[in-house]
Amino acid sequence: MLKNLIKKLLPPSVVKSINQRTNGIRLKKAQKYDFEIYYNASDLKNLDSPTKLISLIVREYHAIEKGLIMPEFRLGFGADRLISLCKNCNRYISLYGLDDEQLQHALAVIFEYEEVHNTQEFNLNPAVITSIQTIKSKVQSVTPAQQRVTTKEEYFKSVNAPFPDFSNSRSSVRSWTNEDVAMDNLVEALNLARNTPSACNRQTTRTYIYTNKEQIEEILLLQGGNRGFGHLTNKLLVITADMSVYTGIGERNQAFVDGGMYAMNILYAIHYQKIAACILNCSTIPEKEKQLRKICNIKNNEVFIAMVACGIPPEKFKIAASKRNEVNKTNKIFN
Repeated sequence: MLKNLIKKLLPPSVVKSINQRTNGIRLKKAQKYDFEIYYNASDLKNLDSPTKLISLIVREYHAIEKGLIMPEFRLGFGADRLISLCKNCNRYISLYGLDDEQLQHALAVIFEYEEVHNTQEFNLNPAVITSIQTIKSKVQSVTPAQQRVTTKEEYFKSVNAPFPDFSNSRSSVRSWTNEDVAMDNLVEALNLARNTPSACNRQTTRTYIYTNKEQIEEILLLQGGNRGFGHLTNKLLVITADMSVYTGIGERNQAFVDGGMYAMNILYAIHYQKIAACILNCSTIPEKEKQLRKICNIKNNEVFIAMVACGIPPEKFKIAASKRNEVNKTNKIFN
């Protein structure tokens, strides 16, 4: 009651100024809360849990997987990464044992790396050989992984199939020909993705399509996660979310929820159009983000969600195995 009375007595401009100041303080408190959760939960502080360590191992083995499927395969690639992966696998085994499914796949990728180079009669770096031998002294029965080899026809054969088959047929592709992606097909994909749900139907997401080769290369150079295949990109999509549609403190992260759902829908829609795509993260530091905004001509009220590199795949290409967790590991049912 008293609060309402004060509001009536004060000039509207003063009330507005007070509300703005109050909201600013509340937002800073919320950001402090977000900071504390992320700082303590992520590996910024330390690698003090099996989840943090296995996540590092997944990042490292996936980098090796990507090297194994590159369209321009380079023997001896990723030596430092492989050594680090072996070191972290050894650490995990010593602390937590051998049972984790992602650890098992990491070991399989290490042995695949060795097998591929042995087949090519390539002399690996002595430090790499030592690291692999250390792993072998601890595990005996891991079969080398096999990155997927597929054809263009096989990859797109389920685009009109029932959803389980369609969904399981889509993967990130990192190999494209010089064939041009038809803009009409991309626009149709955007049209399909419009059905993505969003908070209160505010439809916050925005999509920018880049077609100029030099501009694409400049953007991808800053993105930094496309080495070995980014130069083959025919069309590049940048997905953002407009923060100006949101309200209140509670919606400060809603753009990333809405944007994430839209990005997945875009990937499905692109796959349906028989375009091969690879989603690329836009997780970066402020200095680099400012550069990206300038190059991409993105307004300050929009946040980056993801990039999608697109192209037409060759007749035969490879896809990373990308081991998925079992359902019971990542989900819980409450009765």
